[in-house]
Amino acid sequence: MTALDDTRQAAPSDHLDREPMPWRPILIGAAAILLAAVALIGPRLVSRTTLASMIETRLCGGFGVECSLAGPIHVRLLPYPMIEAKGLTLTIPQAKATVRAARVEAELRALPLLLGRISVNHLDLAGAEIDIAAPPGGMRLFASADGAGAALVDALVGADKLGNRLTRISLDSSRILIRGESPRHNVALEAISGVVAWPQGEELFARVSGFMAGQALRLRIEGPSLPDLTRSGGAPMTVNAILGEDEFSYRGRLVKAPDLVAAGTLEAILPSVKRLLTLSRGVSWPSFLPDQALHIGGQAFVTSRGIDFENAEFAVGRSRFSGGMSLRMTADGRPSLSGTIAAQLVDLDSLPPMPFGQIRLPSLGRVPDLDLRMSARRVVIGGVRFDGVAAGLILADHRLDLSMSQGSPAEGSGKLRIIAMPDPQGLAVKLQASSDTIDIGSALAHLSSRPFLSGSGGFNMVLEGRGGDLEALTRSLSGKASLQMKKGALSIPDEGEPVMSIGEDQTRRDVPEGAPRTTLSRRFSEANFVGVAEHGILSLSEGWIGEGATQIAIGGKLDLGERSLDVSLNGSGETAAEAPWRLRMTGPWSAPTVASGK
Repeated sequence: MTALDDTRQAAPSDHLDREPMPWRPILIGAAAILLAAVALIGPRLVSRTTLASMIETRLCGGFGVECSLAGPIHVRLLPYPMIEAKGLTLTIPQAKATVRAARVEAELRALPLLLGRISVNHLDLAGAEIDIAAPPGGMRLFASADGAGAALVDALVGADKLGNRLTRISLDSSRILIRGESPRHNVALEAISGVVAWPQGEELFARVSGFMAGQALRLRIEGPSLPDLTRSGGAPMTVNAILGEDEFSYRGRLVKAPDLVAAGTLEAILPSVKRLLTLSRGVSWPSFLPDQALHIGGQAFVTSRGIDFENAEFAVGRSRFSGGMSLRMTADGRPSLSGTIAAQLVDLDSLPPMPFGQIRLPSLGRVPDLDLRMSARRVVIGGVRFDGVAAGLILADHRLDLSMSQGSPAEGSGKLRIIAMPDPQGLAVKLQASSDTIDIGSALAHLSSRPFLSGSGGFNMVLEGRGGDLEALTRSLSGKASLQMKKGALSIPDEGEPVMSIGEDQTRRDVPEGAPRTTLSRRFSEANFVGVAEHGILSLSEGWIGEGATQIAIGGKLDLGERSLDVSLNGSGETAAEAPWRLRMTGPWSAPTVASGK
């Protein structure tokens, strides 16, 4: 009995010495191999038609986007789900945008895919052509709470909560065309490459490079953080952009409460205003004006109404201004700029001669609205000083109103006003100018090293005309002009001395034979000139210098179109030296030829 019991007890010990089979690791490994095989082979078993239908209906349709695929499609599930396609066309009806990409890669989220949904995490486009039509009301990123900017943030916040939104978009060798209301307002970005990433719970980061209007473009954006964006304090944001030699930087905070509001410091360094204006085909820099550098710095606030500059500094060339400006958008999508600036000193070079025939007048059609005010304690133009200058410019409802004043009522002041409106011939212009005190000698010194007329007085002028360019405008001017002088001097130079010349001009004086060749010089206590302009020719209807026996009668005309002057001076004739004189100056004024004679 004892032996049998021992045998029965020993048998189980033999089974214990054997190791069990590792079924669980084997099953796990087999399942992994099977899943890998299915992941690798399964997508290849799905036809291209089925894949295209799934992408066009389930993927694009879920985002309200119309898409079509013209090239091959490849799907892989390992190491992460991804769709590769060629010849993709996306159409976004609401945004009026079209995207055509030669190659596209979309990284999908694995968990939604297991549940039968398609959720794109990353999207890479190569060789894409993006065509965007600008809204007719203007492009307003910071619109009202139900506008494009706030709606975009709301959509991102909602998608962030569901974990179903794009977190990165990259472009490679792509082209972006923003179409304006007319082809000349189109903006094209060439050879664009970069990435825009906004991971869930983290800050926005964007880095883009390319070319715009033939100039290298680099853009870098850091911030804001989406969770902080909806809080009262907002989120920090930094924007740096370089376009050619132009630099822009913005550092501030962005908050949505409920409108999008940005507040921070803006700085713009523009070495060439002329080059900047070439980016817009609707605006050009006058060729006869020297180029200027522009520097802007100050506090900028971007709200649903527009952009406000406060305590800003504006440097144009050697002149510095300070003040505030506001940029708004009109109902029809045009920018509207208003503000007031002031300067201690405005220092400008001498104005070059204007090529009359090459200056086209603006049509005042679809132009920005302007309401600007400027004051300067002192203005220096080519060494000539003007104190107490104020100017205003209003451009609204297809009407331009430019006004300027100089000096004070106590010391004498001058005023200038130009009103322009559209006309079938181009532009209708009305000019009004007056001055209580003007230095005639200083004014003529710009045309002559030795002015023939000097003194002070006052003048009044009203002229009207119309035309498509400055040449036609000057030939159509009509109106009246008057000049009253006191305590002046008239001096006709000897032969060989320039009267009104710039450059290598000649002066000739013809007097009766036997008469002494002396200079006609006469001081006077009073002079008066009255002229009437018709078709660009100002004729002196009344003109005299001095009084009594020494009075000199003045007659002649000034042809604005030909830029020529023909003036006769008739003295009392008591001496041969006071025989009738005649001054002629033929244009253009930039290089006149002057003659004097009987």
